[in-house]
Amino acid sequence: MQYNKVKKYLIISLLSLLPFATIGQEYENLTYKELETTVKKTENRISSMGRVNSIRTIETIIDIAGKFHTSQEFYLKALSYNVLGKIHYLAKDYKKAIENFKIAELFLKEIKGYPDLRIDINNNIAVIYLEGYDKPGRALQKIKVIYESYTDLDPDLKHSIELNLANIYIQIKKYNKAYTLLKRCEKHFSDKPKLASSLSRTYASFGDYFAKKGKYDVGIHYYEKAADIAETNEWYRQAMEIYKKYEELLITIGRKDLAYTILSKYTKHQQTAFELEKSQADQFKQQLTVVEEKKTIETQKAEQSKNISILTLSLLVLCLIFFCFFIYNHKKTKVLSESLAVRNKELKRAKKESDKLAAVKTKFISTVSHELRTPLYGVIGLSTILQDRIKDEENQKFIKLMKFSANHLLNLINDVLQVSKMESYEIKLDESSLNLKTLAYNIKDSFQYQAEENGNTLNLNIDPDIPTNLIGDSIRLSQIFINLIGNANKFTKNGNIWLNFINPVIKKDTVAIRFEIKDEGRGIPEEKQKLIFEKFSQAEKNDHGTGTGLGLHIVKNLVELHGGEINIESTPGKGSTFYFTLSFKIDHQATETADIEESTSAIPLTETSDYTILIVEDNKINQVVTKNILKSRGYKSEIASDGLIAIDMASNNDYDLILMDLNMPNMGGMEATLKIREFNKGVPIVALTASDSHGTIKEILDPSSGFSDFLHKPYKNEEFFKKLEFHLREHNVSKAS
Repeated sequence: MQYNKVKKYLIISLLSLLPFATIGQEYENLTYKELETTVKKTENRISSMGRVNSIRTIETIIDIAGKFHTSQEFYLKALSYNVLGKIHYLAKDYKKAIENFKIAELFLKEIKGYPDLRIDINNNIAVIYLEGYDKPGRALQKIKVIYESYTDLDPDLKHSIELNLANIYIQIKKYNKAYTLLKRCEKHFSDKPKLASSLSRTYASFGDYFAKKGKYDVGIHYYEKAADIAETNEWYRQAMEIYKKYEELLITIGRKDLAYTILSKYTKHQQTAFELEKSQADQFKQQLTVVEEKKTIETQKAEQSKNISILTLSLLVLCLIFFCFFIYNHKKTKVLSESLAVRNKELKRAKKESDKLAAVKTKFISTVSHELRTPLYGVIGLSTILQDRIKDEENQKFIKLMKFSANHLLNLINDVLQVSKMESYEIKLDESSLNLKTLAYNIKDSFQYQAEENGNTLNLNIDPDIPTNLIGDSIRLSQIFINLIGNANKFTKNGNIWLNFINPVIKKDTVAIRFEIKDEGRGIPEEKQKLIFEKFSQAEKNDHGTGTGLGLHIVKNLVELHGGEINIESTPGKGSTFYFTLSFKIDHQATETADIEESTSAIPLTETSDYTILIVEDNKINQVVTKNILKSRGYKSEIASDGLIAIDMASNNDYDLILMDLNMPNMGGMEATLKIREFNKGVPIVALTASDSHGTIKEILDPSSGFSDFLHKPYKNEEFFKKLEFHLREHNVSKAS
């Protein structure tokens, strides 16, 4: 009875293996060279053949290899087990992978020759130690065996080994060696489309390198390049690995909102990989079914009923196998989906928290901007008034020093707030008409006094072919030149400073212009030239007394915001040249606009004493400053200390212009302006604000706000009166019509 059970078991086992035996017959009559070629073709087509088909082919050839003499048998088996290890490695089954690589190594030790295969096996084992078991030391030993034993390597294999060696160096923190090898690999793999997978892995390793070095933006750039190649070639498993590293980096640096997007890509590729593997399994099932059908037809006449039973039993066994595989895969997918769902919720919660913190930060910056600039407005304004009133030389000297210190403090505050706005992604470029030549001359004139103090000469060189009127952001552009010229003047004594606008390249409606700021100062050592663009960094340790170290960081960000890249050429003792190229749209409508403005400005103002201006301001010092500034030009003015009082005064008096502060007790400037517009549509209302947050300015410029214009506090008197007179003229014209 026991014997019959064993016999029955053996029959069922043999029947289940029958399809594989039938498939193996197609390789039975192949020669040694043909089998070798088949193994190598399978290695190159693992992705297209699928894991199941590849394993079936290789294991069949291992069984057949025994019919050849010993050296050929051992070589075929070493070659086959090496490929089998690669198949398991691609599926991340590191245990089976290293078992097969070591079996291949044992077979190859019994025969001489085949250096390329020996190198490949050692290289593969090194990869498993590095990626699968996190043992960079053992991986390095294997790689060294290759380098010490072989000098004449195939170029592709050599660079593949160097890529693995670079990854090892990254793990053991020998970053300089890793970077040199990665640059070599990038150059080699870039020229060979068939090695796109290696190029993708090289870019991913660059991502690891820059992430370890703390250069996160560069690391992100390389991860994206690596993922793009993998996605283009539909290497979903490889893309998953890259996005996993990418997501971990983003979480590390606190960019959880972008990490959520990358996790979604990872999930998408994972689902695609599962579907592809399931499709390949179904295809293999169909192949086995076709083989069984052919076998049935060939033997149908001899043993029709018996073969039908065998076929039925075999199909049942196969169905059972695939059913079990499907259940296992389904459970695994379900667990993974639940895990991803949990992570998605966590990332959404983190993104919501991040958005909340960003909003708090923006509000804080706006508040700090107002609280710091408001008293500075008083200091700068009062010093200007005193400078006009007190004429004796000794007191004039002290007043100038006070005004200079206040302006210097204002510049430092502006730098800090500017960096905060950049980090909050709050800065956006304005697109309005600008006169580039006028902007350049204004900047030169504003630095003339400072340059003379240091014995420097400012030189302006503008290519005559550059169009006069362009579309751009004059404020941000001025910030770039002011910071660079200020820096050049700071470190240059008794020399020349050049502001060059040169080499225009005009294409249809756009022009690309090269900008250079050149000086004859002390210069910057080569090792410090990249450092100076980082926050709070300076070229020399003893430069801490010359500024915050934010100027060049702001310049770099603003140039990049314009779509350019700033560079530097410098030699210690001979000076420095900062240069970049920016593109602008040409403003063809500027002539018409200029004519309109000219005709408007041609309307003469009557005596300034005929104009009465309402100052709406709660700060007592700022009331005194603004009133005295207006008085210096002959304007009459009245004061309202909050929005409610302003509404009452505006309803009972006919003012020519209203200067409206935004932040006041009882009622702020925004609400007060809307109330005034209900009974007075024509009077110009100019907002005075110490805040320059994007949200505040956008709210002021909205046509529904009721404001005619705005000014930042503290402002220059020239700018103040220019806007004042413009709106008074406009108001006169509208009243006359």
